[in-house]
Amino acid sequence: MPDINITCTGCEGIEKFESFWRNGKGNGMGLYGSGGDNVRFNFVCGLMHGVFYRAGMAFSEPTSVLPVFLSHFTGSLTMIGVFSALIQGGGVLPMLFVANRLERARRKKPILLVAIWVRAAAWGVLGVLVFLWRDGDTTLVLMALLVLLFIFSFAGGVAAVPFNDLWGKTLPATLRGRFFGHRQLWGGVLALGSAYVVKRVLGDPELVFPNNYGVLFLFSFGFLVISYVALSSVREPEGDILESPRKLSVFLFQSLRLIREDRDFCRFLLSRLGIGFGTFALPFYVLYGQRELHLPTEMIGLLVGAQVAGAILSNVIWAELSDRVGNRIVIRLTGLVAVLIPVLTLITSYVPGSTLLVVVFALIGAQISGTGIGFSNYLLEIAPVTLRPAYIGIAGTMAGMSFLLPIAGGFVVDLWGFQAAFLATAVVVAGGFVCSLTLRCIRNSDGNAQKSGGQSRV
Repeated sequence: MPDINITCTGCEGIEKFESFWRNGKGNGMGLYGSGGDNVRFNFVCGLMHGVFYRAGMAFSEPTSVLPVFLSHFTGSLTMIGVFSALIQGGGVLPMLFVANRLERARRKKPILLVAIWVRAAAWGVLGVLVFLWRDGDTTLVLMALLVLLFIFSFAGGVAAVPFNDLWGKTLPATLRGRFFGHRQLWGGVLALGSAYVVKRVLGDPELVFPNNYGVLFLFSFGFLVISYVALSSVREPEGDILESPRKLSVFLFQSLRLIREDRDFCRFLLSRLGIGFGTFALPFYVLYGQRELHLPTEMIGLLVGAQVAGAILSNVIWAELSDRVGNRIVIRLTGLVAVLIPVLTLITSYVPGSTLLVVVFALIGAQISGTGIGFSNYLLEIAPVTLRPAYIGIAGTMAGMSFLLPIAGGFVVDLWGFQAAFLATAVVVAGGFVCSLTLRCIRNSDGNAQKSGGQSRV
């Protein structure tokens, strides 16, 4: 089927949405979702969740703060890659099982609530453990960190399927881009304050290791609690379910058929896997700055701030493009940014000062933001309503398989150096960008996703 172009501004779909927002009334599962009068309330609750979650995790940013913290316990970059992998990889394991179970649940929120509060508890224990730890057996501390990070990640995998399905049910297609964009935009603004706190805490000579990191992790915990209270308040409507729920074995077999037969979904997965290869080197940019460019520890706060600023500035672009043009262009531009990150990092060794590395971290923020908006919303548009949990579970599992990449990246850095890891990243991510050029425009001229109400093909 040929691509279907849509107009950007002043189109009928936008006018309908503006009328809908004023009146607060929906009309079913089409453009306006099933949230009805609760759309504005859910928008605000979801916005608060995103803002405080983003700001809270900035205190212990996995791409900057956490790798440097772990480097105090081990000099092995492979081991640091293992920890980075746990943050992503633990979430892979439960996704397909959760997706299968949720096919028969008209409301998915109960599972979401259990998962998010387990995540909060794990991070709270982590903060207390780090804050109270004194010189002693580092092996025991590393094992405890491994377990807690795995629990945090595993619970995140359980939460991912109902979380994404929740917004597919409660928000219209032409609002989701701005919704996720504003979550990251205002979360990024608040995270700038978090970055300043990181700089002050790590640069305070009176707050010694590990207490300084313990303080940061406890800040993260406090913000997580606030964000999860907001998310727990979202009002979920009942949704459609499959008339005949599938056994897990049937679900897994038909999932393979779905990937093979749905060309839009297959292209989506290839693009996401290729662009997602950026995680291969993601934990090592900050360590490269420390070891190769000789940046002081207090510079971590500046890099966190640059990453947050990049996310903030890019969100304005991603959100508008997502809602008014479509998520395909967001994915493509995100892929291009993902290619620039390792390429510019390779150039930093030839450029004096740290300015170019600051630019790299700003691009990391933009790329992560664009990935969250573009891929998530494109998936919601190509997924048939009754099979949405399956699509989310499959996509999350496939993308989550990249959790092994930081381990491989650390191994490459240990053997051949940072440059080899960055070069490999650039090549594979470029392949993902090329795959994104094959993605099809999904929306009709009225702003609806062509397939959002479609039937199962498996």
